[in-house]
Amino acid sequence: MLTRDDLVDIIVTGLSKGRPAAAFSPGPKGRRFLSEYEIKKLLTPGGKRLTIPMNSIISPLALDGLTLQGIEIVRE
Repeated sequence: MLTRDDLVDIIVTGLSKGRPAAAFSPGPKGRRFLSEYEIKKLLTPGGKRLTIPMNSIISPLALDGLTLQGIEIVRE
């Protein structure tokens, strides 16, 4: 049975003409925008630390979720 995330992956792959979707979406001036969905894919179960690129932008919804879960954000 397909999950919601599986369906999203199928749609994104179809829209990108067969190329796999990047883990980070390119943003303005080369910065990366991380949505809640992308953050969930990066998190490991039980993990309390998330490492992201230094110049990335985290969506407000994703940031709220990380704060509520007590996950530390480390920028490299």
